[in-house]
Amino acid sequence: MMEITFSHARTVAENLAMDESVARNAWDARTHLLRFWWGGPPAVVMGSSEHPEQVAHVAECTRYGVSLLKRCSGGCTVLQTNDVLNYSLITSAPASLDVRASFCQGTEIIRAILARFGIAGVPQGTSDVAVGNRKISGNAQAWRWKSLLVHGTLLVDFDFDLAEKLLKHPPREPDYRRGRSHRDFLVTLRALGVRASRYEIETAAILAAEKIFGSVKPHHTLPSSYPPSAAILS
Repeated sequence: MMEITFSHARTVAENLAMDESVARNAWDARTHLLRFWWGGPPAVVMGSSEHPEQVAHVAECTRYGVSLLKRCSGGCTVLQTNDVLNYSLITSAPASLDVRASFCQGTEIIRAILARFGIAGVPQGTSDVAVGNRKISGNAQAWRWKSLLVHGTLLVDFDFDLAEKLLKHPPREPDYRRGRSHRDFLVTLRALGVRASRYEIETAAILAAEKIFGSVKPHHTLPSSYPPSAAILS
């Protein structure tokens, strides 16, 4: 049975550490956890096999006080900010490796959240979700410690100016990107006209996850600091 939670760790580094800690123990604990969290102060997060000088303007990161972090999963470098919603899906590893099926678990979560706002997200590339031909979500995975970690992003809003200062054009890209800059390639919920509050977006995420996973542990949390909403979500 899936446990769905919303985490409020303050920094991206803390959330990545939490992902790895839970994944390391998932096999023994028989973990089935879906955790949502927001990116914190800006951080550049690299895939496990990437090197800073290949993917980031390191001097600019230092100048702006932006941390360079490495996650335990693969995939490409991203800029995390306060307005990026993340999910982390952690389970004990299935009997056989199926990378495509694992990514589908993550992209279906993102697509279900988008659907609650009337937006049709489509799978693109290896592990993206796009609206039209613009990316709104990237996803990565790790099969380690007899565990499966799939995690990804949903761009609610994004600092394109900062991204262009800190991130190099990726050394590899999906065909549908076609050499476009970050600004031309990415799209956000805000750019698509969604003006929902954080509470409404968090509620949409929880309800979308419950619809996908059906029976869940009654342990999911919503932030008590946010007021109830009479949103379009039901």
